[in-house]
Amino acid sequence: MKRVKLLKGTGIYLNEDLTKTNAEVLASLRLKEPDIVEKAWSRDGKLFVRYRGQERIELVSSDKYRLRLAKPWPNKNQVKSGTTYARKVSDGGNSRPANRT
Repeated sequence: MKRVKLLKGTGIYLNEDLTKTNAEVLASLRLKEPDIVEKAWSRDGKLFVRYRGQERIELVSSDKYRLRLAKPWPNKNQVKSGTTYARKVSDGGNSRPANRT
């Protein structure tokens, strides 16, 4: 994982296998408040967020999870085109991506 930066620009991505709760919180950070959250990611099972206009990175503590999960999901029309992460998490991962050839 430490050398994942070597893959930048190659079209190859590594994704962590997160718990359902962490995946939901990460999706919440990215999709529920896109106006204030610039970037959200995970590393070694921990969630991080950077807010717009700030350079400081914040570790998302587990005591804030309920706050993040309690916020309503955006309507389908409010989510940027091509974003499917929330749907995958909210239905428990039962949606299957289309086969790509």
